[in-house]
Amino acid sequence: MLILDATTGATGSGGEMMGSVASLGLLILMFVVFYFILIRPQKKKDKELKEQMSKLAVGDKVITIGGLVGFVANIKDDQVTISTSAANTLVTFTKSAIQTVIKRDQLNPDGSVKKVEAPEKTGFFGKKKKKEDEE
Repeated sequence: MLILDATTGATGSGGEMMGSVASLGLLILMFVVFYFILIRPQKKKDKELKEQMSKLAVGDKVITIGGLVGFVANIKDDQVTISTSAANTLVTFTKSAIQTVIKRDQLNPDGSVKKVEAPEKTGFFGKKKKKEDEE
């Protein structure tokens, strides 16, 4: 049914326009939420890994995508050679196959990772949480 507005001469109903604006607004809102929940954290993680790859040095402990753990023995262009066992087995990978880098200064002499104190917990707005008195 076509509605004609006598004062302006416009056709159509205002309800249809508001419905399409609300649908468009809901679609934009869903995209924004999707961006902040999935896309932004992944980009941040990729940026950190890329930074770690640029600072990769001989002696750093690495974990590959396949789960192989070892120490960097040699770096040449895009290839990294790691020592993977007590027998010093050398395996060469591309830098893109490395998932995690643990710097030498974060390692104990035996190769295990040093324990780092957790940062102080804060509330939702950055305020420090009060410690409850235990009796």
